[in-house]
Amino acid sequence: MRKSDAYKTRFPHSCIVYGVTGETPFGEGVTHIFYQGECHMYGSSSLRTFKQQGVIKGEYAIDIPKLVKGVNSGDLIDVTDYNGTFTACVVTNSMPVVYGKHEGTTIYFNLPKN
Repeated sequence: MRKSDAYKTRFPHSCIVYGVTGETPFGEGVTHIFYQGECHMYGSSSLRTFKQQGVIKGEYAIDIPKLVKGVNSGDLIDVTDYNGTFTACVVTNSMPVVYGKHEGTTIYFNLPKN
């Protein structure tokens, strides 16, 4: 397996992480894209929630293979995996991750409610 093939296997999904500012009932506001590219989406296997000190962080998470700054709770994610595309997922937490020499970002989120 080539190195590029292993990399694509590790980050097989695609996502857009963005925030919207200045949104009003009369206007859509301005969209700021923090990241657009490959990622790895996964859900928690322990009752479908990630917890930190007993507080629920989110039902799902994505790993991004680079540092993404400026992402806050309430920002949005569109993610495409093998099951389809999920749009306007709400960010609950974002944190930098370091794996040896490699830096990345983990973002926790919930699917939008109907």
